[in-house]
Amino acid sequence: MKTRQIISSLSFFTVSFFLQLNDHSTVALSSLATPVSSEAQSESKDPNKIPIVDVAVVGAGPAGLALAHCLIDRGYKVKILERRSTFRPVGSAVFLHPFALNSLKKLSPDVAANVMEAATQVGTVTVKSLTNTKNQAVFDTFDKAPGVFGSPFVTIKFWDLLQSLRLGLPEDIFYFGSDVQGYQECDDGRVELLYNTEGSDEKKSVNAKMIIDASGIRSKIRKQLSPNSQSVPFCKAYMAVLPADKAKSIMSDTQNSMTNRELGFIVGEVDGMTLATLENGDVWWTYTYFDDDLESSMDQKQLVERVQGRFPPFVAELLGSTEDRVETVIADLPVSWKWGEGMVTLLGDSAHAQLPALGLGCSAAFADIEELCKQIDSNGLCESALRRYERWRMPQTAVLQTASRFTFGSMRNLGSQK
Repeated sequence: MKTRQIISSLSFFTVSFFLQLNDHSTVALSSLATPVSSEAQSESKDPNKIPIVDVAVVGAGPAGLALAHCLIDRGYKVKILERRSTFRPVGSAVFLHPFALNSLKKLSPDVAANVMEAATQVGTVTVKSLTNTKNQAVFDTFDKAPGVFGSPFVTIKFWDLLQSLRLGLPEDIFYFGSDVQGYQECDDGRVELLYNTEGSDEKKSVNAKMIIDASGIRSKIRKQLSPNSQSVPFCKAYMAVLPADKAKSIMSDTQNSMTNRELGFIVGEVDGMTLATLENGDVWWTYTYFDDDLESSMDQKQLVERVQGRFPPFVAELLGSTEDRVETVIADLPVSWKWGEGMVTLLGDSAHAQLPALGLGCSAAFADIEELCKQIDSNGLCESALRRYERWRMPQTAVLQTASRFTFGSMRNLGSQK
C-alpha cells in the first residue's frame, strides 16, 4: 500500500475509532447535574480560612476554558489558575476534528456555536512530496463531513478559539499570573493547589474539592504524579497566521498556491510545511524541520532561504511577509497509565500530549471533557468519577498518541522517498 494511502486510511480509522469508543453512553448530561451545597456556592468570608472552591482548574487554554463552562453550567464553583498575566493574542491556528465539535455540542451548544462562528470549514486536503511527484494526493470531499460525522473538519486561529471559549465566563474565576507548582492533600479530604504569583517566590494556595490540570505538556502536577515523566522532543517548528491584507496578493494565483478553505501538507526530505487558507483570507502556516540541534534558531531571512527553490514559490513569499511568528520545539509524551490520584487528575496535553500529525491535540482534550463530565454527572464530584474517566480515556488516547507518532514518521518518509 502506498504511503499516502496509509496516511489517509489511518486518519479515517482514527476518527472512526474515536467516535465509536466515545459514544458509550447516551445519558442526557444536563439532566444529571449534581446539586451543589450552599457552602460550596460561595467562598468563605473568614479571612483566616483558605478560599474553598469545588474545582480548581489549572490552565486557561482551550481545554481549561471549555471545562470551566461545563462545570459552571452544573452549578459548581470554579477557579482557573493561569501562568500568563492576561489574555493576549498567542499561537497560530489549530485543526479540529468532527468528534471534537460533537463533544462541544453535547456539552454546550452555545459554546460550540461560538467556536463554529470563528472557524473555517475545511473543503480540501492536499498532500504533496517535494522529492517524489508520485506521492501526491487530493481529497476534495471534506465538505461532506457533516453528513458523515455530524460536524465538519475545521481550522481556527488559536486566539479566535480562546476568545470563543472565554465568552460567557465570569471574570472573577480567573487567577492570572499564577504559576502552579503542585498540590498537597488535606486531612479533611480536600486538596490544596500551590502556586507562585508573577515576580514573587511566596507560595500561595487555593483549597478545592478537586483539581483538574489542563495546563499542557509542561504540567508540574504531572511531574508530581509521575516524577520520571519526560516529554520527547522531535523537531523544530515555526508557525504564524499571515493576515488577509498581506496574503491576498500572494495567494491570488490558485494554480501556483492554494484554493480557498484548503488544508495542505508539503513534505520535503528533512522538513515540511502545513498550510491552511482561512475563510477570511488569512493564511496559517507551520514550517517544521528535523535538526539534531533543537536549540538552534532561524530568523526570517534564514527561513526564506531554506524554502526557496525547493518549495513552491508562494511559500517563500508567505514566510518573507510574516514578521511575527512562534518558534517552538514539537514534542509528545510517552503513553502513560497514571493520570491522577485522590481528587486530582490530568486532562488534555497534560495527560497525553501527542505529535500534531493528525491534528488531535485540542480535539482529544474536548473529548476528555465530555467523558469527565459524564462521570461527574453519574457519580458526583468524587474520586471514583476521576478514576472512571481515566479508565475510559486512557486506552483511547493511547491509540491516538501512537497513531500520531506513526503518521508523523510516515509523513517524513513520504518526503524522503525517491
